[in-house]
Parts: sequence; structure tokens; C-alpha cells
Amino acid sequence: MMSAAAFIRDEHTMMRTMTTTMTHVMRDAALIAAMTMVALAARAQACEVAALAGDATRVVAGQAQPLRIGDKVGEGAQLRTGDNGRVRLRCPDGSSLVVGDRSQLTLTRLNLGTDAGTGVMPGYAEGARDVSLLLERGLLGQKVTPSGSGKWEVRTPSAVTAVRGTEFLVEVGDNEQTSVHVQSGQVAVLPGPRAAGRTRGLGAQLPVVVDRAGGTDCEVSQGCTSATTWPADRVRAALDRLSGV
Repeated sequence: MMSAAAFIRDEHTMMRTMTTTMTHVMRDAALIAAMTMVALAARAQACEVAALAGDATRVVAGQAQPLRIGDKVGEGAQLRTGDNGRVRLRCPDGSSLVVGDRSQLTLTRLNLGTDAGTGVMPGYAEGARDVSLLLERGLLGQKVTPSGSGKWEVRTPSAVTAVRGTEFLVEVGDNEQTSVHVQSGQVAVLPGPRAAGRTRGLGAQLPVVVDRAGGTDCEVSQGCTSATTWPADRVRAALDRLSGV
């Protein structure tokens, strides 16, 4: 028969074991909850509609809904503007976008790496940005906050642009030709996949590097031209289409 002392000792041992187990369970639960919050926060990143004019909508489940100032626009959103439509988006990392008239833009990926008011998003290295935009038609102006790492790209039917921090515009015409002009910084432009990686005059698979005041034009079948300085009236016409917001 177990003595009273042995019984008490075994009971204390059991209690310590249960306490240790509960501590581990609570710690693991807290860790899982924290990881879940980080994942949700990353997915919840969004840019805000700071200004708009004319006809501007967001497509949700195939239905167009009017945009309003203050709306949050996150990953996967598709924006459309009419003949006189303009939308300015302000993002948590300080970058801004202006969607011009007669445009269609999809925010394919929107990991900005930061959160407004709190600095770096939990779980992300500082400046670790992963943004991919799809401009199917129209005009898009961008002022991208400099980032030491990560990427910011714009894809069109005939080109892919990549930047770290700069101010530039991308236009897709009715024939799917892409035009890129840089106001500040530097942009690398690659032909789209249907152009078989061709860059006119530069050989296969070479990006066109466009510096301040320069531009390039890319066609689906012919690739991209070498960077050249755009005439002032062409630049002014494009910027006028982005004004008013």
C-alpha cells in the first residue's frame, strides 16, 4: 500500500507535469495566433482612394461598383475608368498611383511590406515589397517610394516594367502597344512574352533601361525601342490625362 507521503509526492509530480503541458499548449496557441494575425495583416494591405473624378468603378464578382473617396483597394481588385475618369490611390508605403481615363488596372499582388502608422509589417523585412500591377488598357501614373529590396512591376500585353523607386507613367493603346516614360529615377522595360523577348536593335532578352525624361514604345510582335527623349508635347498630353486628381 502507498504511503501518504508517496501519494502526496506523486500528486505533486502529476500537477507539475500538467502545469508544464498547459504552459506549452498556451505558448503554442499564442504562437499560432500571432502567425495567423501576421498572415491576415499581410493579406489585408490596401491602398486608399485619395481622390477621383468622373466615372470610376471597382469590379467585384463581375459587378461594377462606383468608387468613393476613402475606399480601400486591395490585392485582386480591378479598377476601371470611363472617358473622363481619374482615380488617385495612396498606399501605406508612401507610393501613389493615378489611373487615367479609359483604363483598366488590376492589383495582381499587393505586398507593400509596411503598414500605415506602424512602420514595418510584422513578419516582413524592412522594404521587402512585392507589387505586381496589370494594366490592360489606358494610362497609369506612378510615384514609387524607394525601396532597398523587393520589387514593383507593371505588366501589360506587350511589356513588363520593373522599378525600385521612381516616378513614371505607362500607357497601353488600342493596339496593345505599351509606352513608358520616366519623370525621375530609372525604369527597366522588358518586352512581353508574346514578343519573344525581342528588343529592337538590342538583341534578345535585353531590357531597355529608361532614365529621367526618356521613354520607350513596345509592340506585341516587335519588342521595345531603344530609350529616347520624348517631345515636350507628347509628355504634356500624357500628364494632362492624369491631372485633376
